[in-house]
Amino acid sequence: MPLSKGNLQILKQNFQWPSSKPSFQEVNWVLDGGGRHLVSKKIDRELPFLIIEIGSFLGSSIKTWLKNSPNTYVIAIDPWQDGWPEEYAKKHGRDDVAKQFSKKNGLYNTFISSLWEYKEQIFPVRGRSPEKLYDIAELGIVPDLIYFDAEKDGNDIEVAHKLFPDAIIAGDDWTWGIAKGYPIRKAVESFTKKNDYMVVSDRATWILKKNNLSVRDRLYNILNKFRDYVRIIKNYLPKIERT
Repeated sequence: MPLSKGNLQILKQNFQWPSSKPSFQEVNWVLDGGGRHLVSKKIDRELPFLIIEIGSFLGSSIKTWLKNSPNTYVIAIDPWQDGWPEEYAKKHGRDDVAKQFSKKNGLYNTFISSLWEYKEQIFPVRGRSPEKLYDIAELGIVPDLIYFDAEKDGNDIEVAHKLFPDAIIAGDDWTWGIAKGYPIRKAVESFTKKNDYMVVSDRATWILKKNNLSVRDRLYNILNKFRDYVRIIKNYLPKIERT
């Protein structure tokens, strides 16, 4: 069901932006493991298209979705919690950003400042999934696509599907956690077996499909499997050489 003007009004009333732009510098910090085109290709450029993104951080992926069409809207769910972002920025050599994150509501205000020009298309929801998914469902809002980029256990996927059975489900972190056995993959593959879906992955991005996979989809999976082998060799070869 296309996103209506009434739906947009409900979202604007419930998930408001600050009345003025925070005095925080805009930060362009792209954390992209690749493959986002799998999601971009699904965005309908003609009709209003609503994405729920779980785990928005500074919004680099949101900017990717919005570049596809002025008819794209995003509900951004994230706690934007203080504390860990400062150390995370320092770990990645972003001392300038860490200083900004150290302030009260630093991550949230940085997100707001960095996405200010897109505020008519984004609805920031400060909190966690799946609690906020239930809140959105109670408002009668139905997304076209749900994108997961937060917790790596994937427990939200089943909840999202039950609440919004017709939504496209996709996410990030397919290549995250080699030492832990790629946790998001386990959750996605468990879901596909129980719900008769198939998964397509390209680099860090994955997307679920109901129909038979196309030749291109199968090639994406084959290439990603090859990258897995290369990653395993790179990860374990130094350990073998030290023994």
